[in-house]
Amino acid sequence: MAFDSAVLAAVVRELRPRLAEARINKVHQTDRYTVILRWRSREDGGRLLLSAHPKEARLQLTELRSENPDKAPLFAMVLRKWLEGARIRDLSVTPGERIVCLHLDSRNELGDPVELKLILEIMGKHSNLILVDGAGDIIDGLRRYGSNLSRWREVLPGRPYLPPPPLEKLPLPPRDPEELAQLVYAKEDQPLARCLQQGVAGLSPLLAEHICLAAGLSPEDSGEQMGAGELENIYEEMRRLAALEDTDDSCQGFSQGFSQGFSPTLRRVAGRYTDFAAVAPLCWDEAECESAPTMNQALDLFYGSKEREQSLHAARQDLLKQLAKHINRLQKKIDIQQSDLARCESAERFKTEGDLLAANLWQLEKGAEEAFLPSFDDPEQLIRVELDPSLTPQENVQRSFRRYAKARKAREQIGQQLAANREELAYAGSIHQALLFAESEEELAEPRREMAAAGYLAVKKESRKTTAKAPAHTPPLPPRSFVTAEGFTVLIGRNNRQNDKLSLKQAAADDIWLHAHEIPGSHVIIRTEGREAPESAVLTAAAWAAWFSQSREADRVDVDVLPAGKLRKPAGSRPGYVIYTGQRTVRVQPQDPENT
Repeated sequence: MAFDSAVLAAVVRELRPRLAEARINKVHQTDRYTVILRWRSREDGGRLLLSAHPKEARLQLTELRSENPDKAPLFAMVLRKWLEGARIRDLSVTPGERIVCLHLDSRNELGDPVELKLILEIMGKHSNLILVDGAGDIIDGLRRYGSNLSRWREVLPGRPYLPPPPLEKLPLPPRDPEELAQLVYAKEDQPLARCLQQGVAGLSPLLAEHICLAAGLSPEDSGEQMGAGELENIYEEMRRLAALEDTDDSCQGFSQGFSQGFSPTLRRVAGRYTDFAAVAPLCWDEAECESAPTMNQALDLFYGSKEREQSLHAARQDLLKQLAKHINRLQKKIDIQQSDLARCESAERFKTEGDLLAANLWQLEKGAEEAFLPSFDDPEQLIRVELDPSLTPQENVQRSFRRYAKARKAREQIGQQLAANREELAYAGSIHQALLFAESEEELAEPRREMAAAGYLAVKKESRKTTAKAPAHTPPLPPRSFVTAEGFTVLIGRNNRQNDKLSLKQAAADDIWLHAHEIPGSHVIIRTEGREAPESAVLTAAAWAAWFSQSREADRVDVDVLPAGKLRKPAGSRPGYVIYTGQRTVRVQPQDPENT
């Protein structure tokens, strides 16, 4: 993923006609690195995003909405003072650099017209957004720093603006093929794509690889393999790219790799956007490429998807962290109860000792600390019985039977508590799995509600004002649905409540129910519709059931299979809990339905 020179050129080419003579109405700084300019022209309007993020610096139009902080940062206040009401006169890009400048007409405190520049420097971790006045002095910068951090320049109010130090690279394109040849042959031990990316300004690794392929060469070829013809092809592709990146709208007419001009493209792998480009890279699988109407829309799709993923990940991790506390607490209780239960196994020994003492009462004496008495099963075997010397023989008999009664009662109580805690641990594990498998904020909603109902999640009381504005409850998502190669529909529950509904209400009696054996996982239903499902379809659904279980990473997983009509739900049991008999168990390798 790179906001390279081609992407910047495509964005600027789309922005220039729309932003011409537009006025800035509002300025927002939504986070530490991002500024939103709300603009309006006679015919159009929108939100211009300028980000100096260390990894996601960019310029784009956006329709995504972000919450503003309660207190505006100082830089936002400076921008509001100078930019609100300002007119955007032009956009320009520094050749060979990812530096874009908004040329603005504004007014000072006295109402006199002034010229301003808002300069976005896209330079990785050194990215910055700087406001400069007409004299070339810095009004303020998003990231301020002095000479202690940079020997080249200072980004401080009142200091003259200096552009970043120039890169020691060839321009795009190089002045002639001979200059390109000198670069390639000087680094003949490096792969060609890396050599171009490191030696020519404006080339990202993706563009460098694309140029090699467009020139009919392998990106992994070494420089020493390049002849005059190959270098000429590379040079021509660079020249076409440079002409394409020229933000002058009159640029037209290119051939081969860039023949169609900019073609905003997104890369989508396993349902996720993983990259974007201003041209359709030849190094991407064509099946993974998705075209976008404009570069700005492509960026909005990509970063919107990424923002949702990050938001989902943060929400999921917060819930998992809170759930983990309760799972750990339950596991500790179970470990303690198992130890206590093991100690209670001595109950039968106390009863045996009491019986032996009662049968041999005649030979016991007060004050003895122990007695060796013949076993009921084998009189030749003597059993040592510990005695309390302060008690009479009869009192020692009663003491043994009291200890027996106490241990037996404790064993029953601990056994009941242990069973209840094991059941709760299994339930918490099922919520854990639902959280891990959730693919959207909507899917997180039901496990979150279950956690709150079970006391695993602290629910904040909302004010009356907040409650009144709360959105209407969204309808639950349907179960995941897939189709086997044999044409059978397979439904997979997303959470415990949906598992209950799917297995006990939606499934027909002759549908086939599947679930990973004795481990948390989704309920899976094969819709038979009166047909007999072949074993191949059952094994496929079983592999999917194993995938949506706690043992997804295992090599083999046991999966229970039985008709849905044999399922029973005990009264008062937790969501997702069912009992059954008459199942058969198959062992399968977990498989992702998306890749089957």
